[in-house]
Amino acid sequence: MSRTASRTLLWRLLAALLALAALAAALRPALAQPGSPGYTPLVPNIEPAGADLAAAGPPSEADAVASTLAAFAALPQPALPPDGALLDLPAEARPVAALSAVSTIYLPLISRAPSSGGAPTPVTPTPVTPTPVTPTPVTPTPEPDKPSDIAVTLWAKPSILVARGALLEYEIRLANYGQGGAGGVDVVMPYNRGQYTLEYTSLDSKKGDWVSRIDQGSFTVHFGPLGDGARRSGKVFLRVNSSLAYQTLLNVRATYRWGGSGDSRLSNWAPVLVGNGPSDAPYAWVGVTPDRGPAGTKHSFSSNRFLPGEAITTWLNTPQGVRALSLRGTADAQGSLTLSYASTGLAKGNYQLVLYGNRSGLTGVASFLVQ
Repeated sequence: MSRTASRTLLWRLLAALLALAALAAALRPALAQPGSPGYTPLVPNIEPAGADLAAAGPPSEADAVASTLAAFAALPQPALPPDGALLDLPAEARPVAALSAVSTIYLPLISRAPSSGGAPTPVTPTPVTPTPVTPTPVTPTPEPDKPSDIAVTLWAKPSILVARGALLEYEIRLANYGQGGAGGVDVVMPYNRGQYTLEYTSLDSKKGDWVSRIDQGSFTVHFGPLGDGARRSGKVFLRVNSSLAYQTLLNVRATYRWGGSGDSRLSNWAPVLVGNGPSDAPYAWVGVTPDRGPAGTKHSFSSNRFLPGEAITTWLNTPQGVRALSLRGTADAQGSLTLSYASTGLAKGNYQLVLYGNRSGLTGVASFLVQ
C-alpha cells in the first residue's frame, strides 16, 4: 500500500472516530439521569412538567369536603361548611397551640445591720490564696438525629377498570411527617409480567428519583432525599397484557423502606380490574351494608384501601350540605376498617358518608338511602 493510500485510510478512520464521539455526545443528555451520576436508566423516563404534589400535597380535609360536594351531582347544590366546622380532628392530629412562657427572676436579698450611729470598725481583709483548679474536659453529648416518618400512597389511573392493552398509570406519593429528613426512599412495586410490563416512568431525576432495580417479581423506584415536611410524587406506566381475561385482578400494593433500615412498610392497596374499557373514580372504594333503610337503620361502612394504621375522619354529605361527625376510626395493619353509623334523625333522601385518611389524603365515599 502506498504512503498516500495509508494516509487516506488514516484520515478516514479518524473521521469515523470523531463522528462516533459526536454521536455519543448528542445521545448522552437523553440517556443520562441528572442527580444519579453513573447510573444507567433501566426504563425510559419522561421528566415531570411542573410540581403538582410537591407543591400542593395531598388534599386537606377542607379540600376533600369541597371535592366530594362538587361530585354530589344528584343532590341540590349544597352550601360549603363554615370554616373549621370539620376540623375537629383527634388529639394526635391537632396542632398544639403555642403558649408564651413567663419566667420569674428571683434576686438575692442584701442584708444590712442596723445603724449604731458610729462609724463601722474597719475590717482588715485576710488575703486568700486561690487554689488552682484543673478544669475537667466535658465531652459534648451528640444530639440524636430526629426521626423521619415516611408515608407512601399509591393512586391508579384509571382506578377501577383498565382496558386490555391499555396503559395503567400509578402515581407514587411520598410525604414525610417526621421531624428529620430521609436520605432516600426505596419503593418496591410488584411486577407480574404475565399481566403487564413496565413501559416508562415520569420521575424527577434531578432529585435522584429513578428505577434502580428490576427483578423477576418486582421493580424498585428509588427516590432521593426527602426533608422533614416534604412531599414528592412520581409516576410509573404499565402496559396491560392484551390477552388477559375479563375482570382479571391486578393486585398492586408497594412496600417501602428508608434510612438504611431493613424494615419495610406497606403502602395502601390499589387494585384494578381488567375490563372492556376504562372506568375511573376520584375516590377510594367503600362498601356499605345495608345501602338503604328507614331512619335509625344501622349502616356498616367498610374499606381496605387506606394506609395501615392511619387515623380516619368522617363526615356526612346531606342534601342541605355537610354535617360534621364525631365518628372516627383507625385502619388496621392492612389498611382496612369498618365503621358503623345509625341514620337516626335523618330525613328521607340520599346521603353519603365520607371517610378521610389523615396520612394518605385519600377519601372514600359510600352512598345510602334513608327511606
